[in-house]
Amino acid sequence: MLDIVHATPGRRFQQRYRRKAQTARGRMARWAAVLAGIGLTIVGLFFLAVPGPGIPILAVGLALIAQESAMTARLLDRTEIRLRRWWKRLRRQ
Repeated sequence: MLDIVHATPGRRFQQRYRRKAQTARGRMARWAAVLAGIGLTIVGLFFLAVPGPGIPILAVGLALIAQESAMTARLLDRTEIRLRRWWKRLRRQ
């Protein structure tokens, strides 16, 4: 997961997806990662509604899904760019 931090913003998740797609991993390992990601995403959504660490859990769950899904990786990269723009505008005010 640390390699995401050093990647280019807006391409982080797609680069990670490509690296993971090139490795020889079994179908069961890929499904386990996706199922774990879905589970963490559901738990993260639950913790958004109640007190708890919802956003970090949600981010980890989505990152697990994105390493196995090109579509999710592209979505997260677009979302990252939008959040960065929003954060810049917020900090200027």
